[in-house]
Amino acid sequence: MVRARYKNAEQDLKVFMRYTEFIRSGRLARAVVFLSVALAGLVVALFTANPVFLLCAGIFAAFGALLIALGFVSASRAAKDLLAGAKDFSAVENVYTFYEDKFTVENKVKGKIKEKDVFYASIYRAAENGRFIYLYVNTKIAFIIEKAKIEEGSVAELRDLLKNALGKRCRLKKNGGEA
Repeated sequence: MVRARYKNAEQDLKVFMRYTEFIRSGRLARAVVFLSVALAGLVVALFTANPVFLLCAGIFAAFGALLIALGFVSASRAAKDLLAGAKDFSAVENVYTFYEDKFTVENKVKGKIKEKDVFYASIYRAAENGRFIYLYVNTKIAFIIEKAKIEEGSVAELRDLLKNALGKRCRLKKNGGEA
């Protein structure tokens, strides 16, 4: 069994939205491709002194930068929309207890407590960054587990539990990265 606690924070939501927008959606990978082609075009332009390659490099760099800018705007807008529709957002605290076949979420908002069982079959994907593990319910919404706030068990135990339960839908680090 692994138990973790997480209290909603606006900054964490913004990190989640950027992570989802750039990493999970692949927008960052596409931007890197454009910027790499731009760099290659710049190198060719410098060696050949051909202005056409310089123009192409500029166009590819502009598209790469545009993809990154659009990602930030999209993530910021999504966070703003979610915060506008979720009164008491910062007052929400979740306590997660992970078992072999499911996890429970004890949701506390201003003294009111609701508990819900979530079976792993309903989890779309698990992903991890340096500070959090995200259990996606769909492509945009996830349960957020802060690795440093695991009270019982460890990050490694949680990873093993989730890998066994989710299989290929689990994109967590193999080892290390403990908070």
